[in-house]
Amino acid sequence: MARAWNQTRVSEVLGIEYPIIQGPLGGLSSQRLTAAVSNFGGLGIFGAHGLEPNAIEEVIAEIRSLTAKPFAMNLWVSMEDGGARTSDAAAFRRALSHLSPHIEALGGTQPAFAPYKPIRFEDQARASRY
Repeated sequence: MARAWNQTRVSEVLGIEYPIIQGPLGGLSSQRLTAAVSNFGGLGIFGAHGLEPNAIEEVIAEIRSLTAKPFAMNLWVSMEDGGARTSDAAAFRRALSHLSPHIEALGGTQPAFAPYKPIRFEDQARASRY
């Protein structure tokens, strides 16, 4: 007998009902969205690429307060790229310009530029295991 569409190796390994994985939306993630995707049977993912370890621990605690289902934290190994060190507010605005009208139309808050601050991936990963 054939498996149901949602019974895949991915859903089995991840312990989720549906093989649906949320894009982590780095910088635009929310704990509520991550938990909602997980609660509805997919894999919610929180984009934590720019967060310091203590903030990652707080995000994980909040998501865990909203769901008992599996979820993931997305870290960006390339936080140490040379380009991150030289990026400025003008480059940030240019990169965001194509999304800004959509964020505004949905009543969302525009992300704010924050100057580069070195964050070690190893420290983020250690915080994400909690």
